[in-house]
Amino acid sequence: MQRRKFIAGLGSLAAAGAAGIGTGAFTQVTATRNVDVEVAGDNSAYLQLKGLASSSSYVTDDGSGSTLSIDLDSGNSTANGGDGVNPDAVTKINQVFKIKNQGTQEVELSISKAGDNDGLVKFYPSTSYADSISSNPLTLAAGGSETISIKIDTEGEGVSDGDELLDSVTFTAAATSSP
Repeated sequence: MQRRKFIAGLGSLAAAGAAGIGTGAFTQVTATRNVDVEVAGDNSAYLQLKGLASSSSYVTDDGSGSTLSIDLDSGNSTANGGDGVNPDAVTKINQVFKIKNQGTQEVELSISKAGDNDGLVKFYPSTSYADSISSNPLTLAAGGSETISIKIDTEGEGVSDGDELLDSVTFTAAATSSP
């Protein structure tokens, strides 16, 4: 008799355990939540990109002050006839624009470039020209900023009048720690 009670109790326990495990299982869940994300201009975004007055002839925006553009080509010729950088030369332009971390976390800033000769154009913090941001990401604390300079080195590269060096630049700011 005891044996029957034991087997019946064990069977009941196994059935209850299986029922308990099976009640919380699901295959898929779809949940909709409200999320507010807005686009802000380069001047007021979490990662501010702002041209400096000293380089106003090279740095422009899209007409509404929201997108930074650096123009060192024939489309931005000067009143004195200049319309690009020299071939077989090194051109340095100090303090072209400022990058500011307007977010709440420290970020590591890196730059990737695209263009026919993108390796000839490098971006540097301040005016040091020691470590390019493409090779060595820059760390910006929350509220921190850095002035960026540009160096274009066409020496021995065989580029000539009208050759495109750089088409676009992508700035990536990744949080270095969780909030």
